[in-house]
Amino acid sequence: MPNGDCYEANGRFITQKINDPKEKFFKLCHGVGILPRDGKPFGHAWIEMSQYVMDLSNGNKHVLSKKKYYELGGIPVKGHKIYKYTPEQAGLKMVRNRHWGPWDSNPPR
Repeated sequence: MPNGDCYEANGRFITQKINDPKEKFFKLCHGVGILPRDGKPFGHAWIEMSQYVMDLSNGNKHVLSKKKYYELGGIPVKGHKIYKYTPEQAGLKMVRNRHWGPWDSNPPR
């Protein structure tokens, strides 16, 4: 997997939304994108908020339309499902698995 902290950075954010009244609007997503620097698939995590995506990876705070984010990342990659978790579901997965993810997939790297 390329060096990065997408699972942890976006996982930390989603856990802060567990008791937020707007919790239902946030989803932690685990999927596969295409890395621009080499054109190969890689495991990735991001946050979806309705028609927007936020990605806090590597100290950034990117907010884009879902359509544009998926277009730039080559998401979804054929043959790879996108797993979406509510804040509560993500918190439970983190505790049960003792890591930030991915939990339900085995990305190519």
